[in-house]
Amino acid sequence: MTTGTISRSLIAVAVAIGCSACDSKHTEDPSATTAPPATAPAPPPSPPASVIHTNDLKVATQLLSGFYNIEANAWRWTAGKFSASLAVPPGAAQNGGTLTFDFAIADGSIKKLGDITLSASVNGTALPPAKYTKAGNTEYTASIPASALTGDTVKVDFALDKSVPPTPGVDGRQLGVVASSIALKSK
Repeated sequence: MTTGTISRSLIAVAVAIGCSACDSKHTEDPSATTAPPATAPAPPPSPPASVIHTNDLKVATQLLSGFYNIEANAWRWTAGKFSASLAVPPGAAQNGGTLTFDFAIADGSIKKLGDITLSASVNGTALPPAKYTKAGNTEYTASIPASALTGDTVKVDFALDKSVPPTPGVDGRQLGVVASSIALKSK
């Protein structure tokens, strides 16, 4: 089994169970969760990557905001708004690129919120939004114009139109989606 297959399998289990807010107490601040947990030694800095697996501590500094700590060694919950920095791959500044975000929507989220719309922008350039109507593993993919891919890295901002609010006494986090990976590839 590949790492991606294992991660997708673990995410499927998490989604089947529903929102983790129902089972445990969490009071994390998403702006403070991009660093590795105190019990794990910090890995050496890596050059920016154009593909981020949210369970990889070597690229955790590229998760800029709105990502919570790693769960089940496989994924991270997001808040309603979250951002990452991605390296611009060779050729993308000339030919444009493709953004791919692999994630899952928890059954409990769909039951509480109904349809969810995900919006994204790259360096301030808005990308087409996508509407999701079912729980489970899914993907957001959008074409990025070359004009938005200047420099060595780009900031990718995501926003959900709805997220599960904190549940007092159960989970202090605003829960968006279960993030697995974010990738920027050249066309």
